[in-house]
Amino acid sequence: MKVLKRPYEELDLVYPKLPQRLPTVLSEEEVTKLIESASSAYHRVILTTLYATGMRRAELARLKVSDIDSTRMVIHVRQGKGGKDRDITLSPRLLEILRDYWKWRKPQVYLFPSLLRPRPDKPITLGSR
Repeated sequence: MKVLKRPYEELDLVYPKLPQRLPTVLSEEEVTKLIESASSAYHRVILTTLYATGMRRAELARLKVSDIDSTRMVIHVRQGKGGKDRDITLSPRLLEILRDYWKWRKPQVYLFPSLLRPRPDKPITLGSR
């Protein structure tokens, strides 16, 4: 390889390490305020599920009713980040909240169906309100 018509030698350069920042961790009171500030019970369940599982927003949107395994106390996340499947521990408190939500909304396919045009076969999207 030549650069400026001169031979180019590859050098093994050591690049400086980038500083890694720790995420901001909210206190228990701050998390409670955040969840309680939701505009509706529907959004409160979504925020609680996100916080309790550490799930990504897109993973939560694609979550199906069949992905909740209450006998093993596990939530199956299908095609998560990197296209990988994984299981998340389901806490007894979150299971209770999700059961109450299921009795209220009766979702059929997706746990959080689209609200724009109530269709059980379409998941919630960024545009849903």
